[in-house]
Amino acid sequence: MSVGAEHPHDSLRSHDIVDEVNERQGVLEVVVVSPARPVYEGKASHLYVTGKDSSLGIWPKHADIVSALGTGPLRIFEADGTVHRFAISGGFLKVGGSKVTVLIDKATGPDEVDVAAVSKELDEVKQALQHPKSDEEYDALRTQRDWCQARIALAR
Repeated sequence: MSVGAEHPHDSLRSHDIVDEVNERQGVLEVVVVSPARPVYEGKASHLYVTGKDSSLGIWPKHADIVSALGTGPLRIFEADGTVHRFAISGGFLKVGGSKVTVLIDKATGPDEVDVAAVSKELDEVKQALQHPKSDEEYDALRTQRDWCQARIALAR
């Protein structure tokens, strides 16, 4: 389907709906921190983050929310096309007006992942998952498995 078929002639100056939405709606001020370090601070057109139960897409003028985070990717998109990618685990997201604050338990960037070491850790976790000693250990091992998989996916 062509853009012209869906939008009236000349309604989109750039013929890119994402660019048009960004222009009309503004930018987000994003701060991402972990206990270990500041992770990101800057302006973004939008971001995607792994919530506890599902992924969340945050755009300018998003409803104010507070959400628990899960384990998986965080992608921050700047207006110039730059994408900042991280693997995260746990924490909270708060959206208020154009301000997005992400407090993360653990975060890593693609250059910080030693794929061989994480793959070895993943194999050990998968072995331990075969015979967990308690429900608590099972939950902890699943979280560790997800963290390993998120880091490996980030590095690829």
